[in-house]
Amino acid sequence: MRLRLFIVALIVALLGGGLGAAAWAWQLRSIARQTQFDQYIGPAALENNIDPLLIRAIIWRESRFQPRVRGLNRERGLMQLTPGVAAEWARVRQVDPVDPDALFDPKVNIEIGTWYFARMLKHWEGVENAEVFALAEYNAGRSNVLKWVDPAAPTDAAALHDRIGFPSTRRYVDAILVKYEAYQRNYFRPPWLLYWDRLTKKSDQPTLVGSAAKAL
Repeated sequence: MRLRLFIVALIVALLGGGLGAAAWAWQLRSIARQTQFDQYIGPAALENNIDPLLIRAIIWRESRFQPRVRGLNRERGLMQLTPGVAAEWARVRQVDPVDPDALFDPKVNIEIGTWYFARMLKHWEGVENAEVFALAEYNAGRSNVLKWVDPAAPTDAAALHDRIGFPSTRRYVDAILVKYEAYQRNYFRPPWLLYWDRLTKKSDQPTLVGSAAKAL
């Protein structure tokens, strides 16, 4: 019911703003594309105590919601995971090894990828804006992030952001933070997201740093 009301309100807003049928149809298709895997994102994110919208933003940046995408370094699927990550997940979970091609399955990819990102967040537990550190690690690896941490301010996300040595990683972090903030402001929140809100009792917006903040 809430989704239906949201769609009706969106159509009215677009038409009222002078946009035609093609414009609002495109907007609805865009929303459908970006929410198509929420049924898998929700449970995986809640299990790992992560805001589901952050996982959705990572998927947007990694694969644009295309589950069959391959990376240059054997990465596969929505969250661009390597067979090595899948093997580590299976070892920790004490389950059978994962066939690398199973990473093209959205449910499998999101389950493993969310677990993997949660491990990175735990590396920075207690750090304000830990997602900045974790996103940089997800993209560039832990060893690089440890080199970029400012010794004078090891828990300062803005200081880390300024010291990121790879321009592509800085752009990566910025893009995901901006998308995450946009999801929090603009997108319909299905029941599992409302449940997340109740669990965390958070209504505040994510803090953006550096050029990510300037992009808004």
